[in-house]
Amino acid sequence: MSLGVALACLVALGALAFLLLPIVLEATVPRAAVSAEASDLEDLYIQREGTYATLKELDFDHETGKLIEEDYRELRARYSAEAVRILKRIDELEAEMAAGPSASPA
Repeated sequence: MSLGVALACLVALGALAFLLLPIVLEATVPRAAVSAEASDLEDLYIQREGTYATLKELDFDHETGKLIEEDYRELRARYSAEAVRILKRIDELEAEMAAGPSASPA
């Protein structure tokens, strides 16, 4: 009987170690630091896609008559300017990242 209990305890400890191993390794192994530029670039990609989606929705709403011409032109100009700003910033960050870490200002 005690051999069965000891064996069950060993199996349970082995299973627990197997389940906890990834957590322990993640806590002890340092991750590669993500640069602020890469994070900003990812945010800009998300903003770009959101702005493109907004522009498509504006076009659709205008075509279906949900927006009057004046509002459409105003909103289209605003979001187009925002898209240009985002694209310019993406180009700047991509150029800085391509130049390497020594070229970016501290």
